Amino acid sequence: MSVSDTLASPLPSATRDLARAFADLDRHGYAIVEGALSPERVAALRARVIDQARGEDAQGLGFHDGKTNQRIWMLPNKGKIFRDLMLDPLVETAMTRLLGKDFILSSLTANIARPGGVPMYLHSDQGYVDFWTPKPLVANIAWMLDDFTAANGGTRLVPGSHLNPDRIDYALEDTIAAEGPAGAALIFDGRLIHGTGANITADQDRHAVLSYHCRPFVRQQENYYLGLDPALRETERGLFLKRLGFRIWAGLGRTNEPGEKGPLSPLTSPLGPLDPEGRPFPDT
Repeated sequence: MSVSDTLASPLPSATRDLARAFADLDRHGYAIVEGALSPERVAALRARVIDQARGEDAQGLGFHDGKTNQRIWMLPNKGKIFRDLMLDPLVETAMTRLLGKDFILSSLTANIARPGGVPMYLHSDQGYVDFWTPKPLVANIAWMLDDFTAANGGTRLVPGSHLNPDRIDYALEDTIAAEGPAGAALIFDGRLIHGTGANITADQDRHAVLSYHCRPFVRQQENYYLGLDPALRETERGLFLKRLGFRIWAGLGRTNEPGEKGPLSPLTSPLGPLDPEGRPFPDT
């Protein structure tokens, strides 16, 4: 299937039919799943994002992408509501299909596109890989906490670009806006060319949570081993820690022998140099 073939077929629209959504993903590189979040979850997530953004600004720690847009990083530390979202069945279903059953979370962030913003540069989420891959190494879900429209900065996409093995520079004119109602999930292949759109409304902020996932051998965007609140390692669910990569996979990520079981924790007493009798040996 070529990029031209995808452009010749009807583009995805919001659907509750997962079979259709997965067909859209294969053909166009993205799908819009309507009703992924209930109105109550949308309201709660949106309120938490807004409060966190204001709180970070109040402490002088807010990160602003350009003059108006705001990003919030490391959401696993910033509320159980975000950690719960990562165990949603849609994450399991969609990411397993795209990345295999052992996928892990690469980053969990929020994006507030405010009026007066400019379009983000076009990119693919695995653009750091210097060769095309026949399958995605990463994939993303944008959880829509407002209606996404072309006017309020709905994500700009180049349909079918995930199938193009040639690195070419796409222009904004090559993109379409991903539009859908609040509560929908925009799922997209990590090879797809995209970028945040410009919010040209007078007074409509557009909020989203972005859960970016990767295959288990790919380096994560957020370093949870260093950045996750240590208390969460003791209290969080095993499945959540597994999704953050706190386990050995195919011998990767171990701290000692490859048969260690369960979620990994930092070594408190690492084994150092020993003499032939098993006594500490000076490390000089």
